[in-house]
Order: sequence, then C-alpha cells, then structure tokens
Amino acid sequence: MIRLTTSDGEHAVLHDLGGHGVPLLMTHGNGLNAGMWSTVVPHLSDTFHCWGLDFRGHGASRPRHDGMSVERARFTDEVLAAVNALGGEPMLAVGHSLGAASLLLAELRQPGTYRGLYLYEPVLVPEEFPRPDSEHELVVASRRRRIRFATIDEAYERFMSKPPFSRCEPEAVRAYVEIGTYPSGDDAVRLSCSGDTEARIYEASVPVVYGDFAAVTCPTVVARGDSYAQWNEIPPQVAQPIAESLGNGRLEAFADLSHFGPMENGELVAKSIRAHLEPLAAA
Repeated sequence: MIRLTTSDGEHAVLHDLGGHGVPLLMTHGNGLNAGMWSTVVPHLSDTFHCWGLDFRGHGASRPRHDGMSVERARFTDEVLAAVNALGGEPMLAVGHSLGAASLLLAELRQPGTYRGLYLYEPVLVPEEFPRPDSEHELVVASRRRRIRFATIDEAYERFMSKPPFSRCEPEAVRAYVEIGTYPSGDDAVRLSCSGDTEARIYEASVPVVYGDFAAVTCPTVVARGDSYAQWNEIPPQVAQPIAESLGNGRLEAFADLSHFGPMENGELVAKSIRAHLEPLAAA
C-alpha cells in the first residue's frame, strides 16, 4: 500500500491490485473501498496495472481525527495525490459513484490529468435537485448502520443477507468487508467507514453546473445501471445529462445492473472498461 497524506493531516491509501501494463486508477463509492473492484480486476490485469484508492475514512484509510473533513474537495485532493504517486502523467482511471464524481472534478480542477475516463454512475447532482439533509433516507439509514461484528465472517454474512449486497458477487462483498474492517480491541471487528462518516458525506453534497463539463475533453464513458431496484434513483437519472455535457463523452447502459453494478457482474463491467480504455492504453 501507498499512504497519501493530505494537507489537513488525514490520509488516503493506494492498494496495488496487481496486473501488468499501464497504470489504471480505480476509485470507489461512498461507504465502500477498493475491495469493490475485486471481481473486475482479474479481467483487466493482463493489460492494466490496477491501483485501488481508499478515500479518507474508508477501507484502510481510517480517520485520524474526530469530525474529519468530508468536503468534496478533499476527495478531489486525494485523487490528484494518487495520480501524482503513480507518476503524474496523464493516466487512465475508472470510478464508481462518489469516486467517479471525484475523478471528473479532478479533471476540471487540473485539466489534462487523464487520457481516458470510465465513470460508473458519478454522483454529480445539478442545482435543481434537492440536497440530502439529516432527514434524507440515505442519511438516516447510514447513521443506523451496524458497525461492530464479532468476526469478519459475521460481517460478510450480514452484508450478503440483504440488498444491495445480496445482489452482488460474493467475492466482491468479501473483499469489501476484509479491507473495510479492523480489529476493535474488544474481541470484535468494526467497519472503518462509520455510519456517521457515510452520512456526513451525503450531507456534504454540493450542486454542480453541468455546463462546466464541456471542458473535459478526454474520451469518457458514463455508465449507468438500468435496474432501478436500488437505494437511490438519482445517479442513473443524471448519467445521460452528464455524458451529454462532456466535451467527449458517451453513455453506456446495463439493463440488468444497478448502482452497484461493478460488484454485481465484474466480468461484464470489465469488458466494457476494456473496450473503452484498451485502445487509449496503446495510444
């Protein structure tokens, strides 16, 4: 792992996920971690050297301070720190949800950061959409989430027992749990991303102006899951407007996947990623 210290004393962690070829940065959604890509990576590793970023407060990046800042700009900082750690050259990147949004915002801040992007349902909400507050169902559910388990096996079984993780590939859920828990010192394990951290990230959502996205001219796929039996319908709703606003973007939809698509069918999502990014890797 590579530890990336940020200006406020918090940190992110880069995991070497293996593979051979050009570096591929992979970022995760709110409450998840680099383990979410575990069933995607094996189908990419002959062409790409995959690196998974754990944002602050997620996975191996446990918070150092109470009240850790979760302003969206902090996640953008960590993306740019990861790019720098991987050589600083324009690179290829794949992101999910919060991680996809952070990749795109990094390109807006520092044009030329990427050669190509693959964004699975980036959570970039326009001004006309309401912002999550303390009463929003996602915020309430996050704060109610159980974070302490007797063992990693118990945590895994708990997550696999109900949606959205019951729809996911077991290997992906197992990797998420293994990276996302730590021994708590009381003969138990705890989630490194607390329910409060996840809730505060939702609450920290800020409106974005889609007109700004025209400045992003690297080839970009915005992917969407069309199975709406999921916790939040906003990300698939905004995928097409985001793709159409980009300077060089296109939409790709998956009929049978939801917001958690990369964890539901890693091989299918990897095939889509490869089709888009492999030609750019060879360029």
